[in-house]
Amino acid sequence: MAKLTLSPYREKTRKKRPGVHSKCKTSNSKTSVNYKKKYKGQGR
Repeated sequence: MAKLTLSPYREKTRKKRPGVHSKCKTSNSKTSVNYKKKYKGQGR
């Protein structure tokens, strides 16, 4: 029979994102809701 190990519940710690200073809701991820193209112009 497999041994059952229960680890104590730990709350998720907030991840720090150094270098990210978001002043508006934009994202570089294409699947994101807040996706904005970096360059909105012809040929880019």
